Amino acid sequence: MSRLKEPGVRAQVLAVAGLMLALFLVALDQTVVGTAMPKIIADLKGFDKYAWVTTSYLLASTAMIPVIGKLGDIYGRKWFIFSGIVVFLAASALSGASWGMNELIIFRGLQGLGAGMIFSNIFTSVADIFPDPARRSRYQGIFFSVFALSSVVGPTLGGWITDNLSWRWVFYINLPLGIFSLFVLPFVLPQSSNRRKAKIDLAGAATVTAAVVALLLALSWVGQGYDWSSDRVVGGLISSALLFAAFVPLELRAPEPVIPLSLFRSRVFASASALMFLVGVAMFAVILYTPLFVQGVLGKTATGSGTILTPLVLTMTATGIVVGQLVARFKRTKPFMVIGTVVMAAGVYLLSTLGVHSGEGTVALYLIVTGLGLGPIMPTSTLSVQSTVERKMLGVATSATQFIRSIGSTVGTAVVGSIVTRGYADRLASDAPSQAPPRLVHALQNPQALVSEQARRALSRAVSAFPGGEQLLAAVLRSARAALAHSIHEGFLFTLVAVLLGFMAALAMKNLHLDDASLPGRAPEMQQPDSDRERQRAILTGITLEYLARRVESANGDSPNLISAASRLVPESKGTEKERAVIAAREVLRPLAVQALLSGMRRDADDDGLSS
Repeated sequence: MSRLKEPGVRAQVLAVAGLMLALFLVALDQTVVGTAMPKIIADLKGFDKYAWVTTSYLLASTAMIPVIGKLGDIYGRKWFIFSGIVVFLAASALSGASWGMNELIIFRGLQGLGAGMIFSNIFTSVADIFPDPARRSRYQGIFFSVFALSSVVGPTLGGWITDNLSWRWVFYINLPLGIFSLFVLPFVLPQSSNRRKAKIDLAGAATVTAAVVALLLALSWVGQGYDWSSDRVVGGLISSALLFAAFVPLELRAPEPVIPLSLFRSRVFASASALMFLVGVAMFAVILYTPLFVQGVLGKTATGSGTILTPLVLTMTATGIVVGQLVARFKRTKPFMVIGTVVMAAGVYLLSTLGVHSGEGTVALYLIVTGLGLGPIMPTSTLSVQSTVERKMLGVATSATQFIRSIGSTVGTAVVGSIVTRGYADRLASDAPSQAPPRLVHALQNPQALVSEQARRALSRAVSAFPGGEQLLAAVLRSARAALAHSIHEGFLFTLVAVLLGFMAALAMKNLHLDDASLPGRAPEMQQPDSDRERQRAILTGITLEYLARRVESANGDSPNLISAASRLVPESKGTEKERAVIAAREVLRPLAVQALLSGMRRDADDDGLSS
């Protein structure tokens, strides 16, 4: 497999700019939509499908990551990223025009397909641009800061758009940024020239996707009110288990597996994958359900809930950049993973203590703690994996960790969604005032009245005919807010368990030293790039030809084979065999030697100019 030479500074700047544009586009969408979700369910109805708007997006992107990651290794990553943006923009326009929750879920799935095409290649491209792991750690921190920066802009922007325009514009806002990216990326993003024939593991990709779909369907049915022991839930869980079991022999036999199971023999890959899965479970639970808490329990606007997430992503940004510099200096990743999971666990525990009497300042403080822990985890996990796999496995290993993280995000979102939805309905039914009309309690089983002023006015009109109707409605709303706070509390407790398991995975991580030349991911960087080898080969060829020319000229009958071979280079020349050999040395061998030496020196000068 050919190896890409680390590009010069100008090429790196252009490539990084193109990748950041694509990353910013996809990351902005996740946070903008998260803040608007309470208003979306108030408009389109269907709180029981709240989690599926995000789940469909994550599921689709998850399915695309391993397949497109493999194709990117074979055909180059540039046009897959470009095509992903096209799909993403088309789906954004459709999502903004959605007329129901089912349609929105489908269009969000299409958005996920585009996002998967982008995500599957971005982080591998970073490794191509910066082969040295220690140096790469600095830039991965910066890339992570771009992701977090979009999160800073996204919640506030999404909240403002939702309150002042319409939630539909949180999707339409992707279009101008995306169109700009479409015009820029073809010119600034380099295309890998590596192309080889390969058989894509479509059976493996289809099997693992079907397994995840079956699992999420089962979890979704639980969120809709079905018991864990119901036929459809049990059937979904069993189908998922069987499909995952079938996935293993498929991958063992596949010539080009989507996820090579041999990767799991590596302690670093196995522990990093477990950590990424568990952090994916926790991160999206926090991002998705903190805005719901702020709007539904504390009664704040969408803009307010967007602002409340800003401390989380600001601390993620700062910590990611700082840790990237520290890793580059100390050449270690494990300590930052361990510390990150400990701090994140503390933050999630604090979030689980929030209640109806909590203030926005308290929520912000707890999110800061969570962000301080979350910031270092994913960049260092990815860096560890990339540093310990062979260069030919770099793309598939990176996409596999992203795939596993996405599965964690999808499963976590569905599980926490089922916990919150089921817990809210049960708590409201048991804690509602006894004198409250059953119809009123039933209307609040979907908590849209907690996040929609229009819905609250409708409820107020409905109870106006009852004596003391306004007081009764206020009492029911208090019960609903308490029920929602309690159900989110239970969801965060599940999230805390996931983070604590992530801490154990971080402890299991091998304590790598990034300067260790024995690391599989390090060895290629220690080798000479292709252009360096060609330059040295040209110089060595020139020296060898000059040596042969001098041997021919000075030979006194002691090298008959050399003289005979040299004389045949100029068959038209006259004279003895020795005279013809001397002519060949002067007119053939020496000019070729000079040409080879000049070629080697020109390559050296060209490389110096590119790097300047």
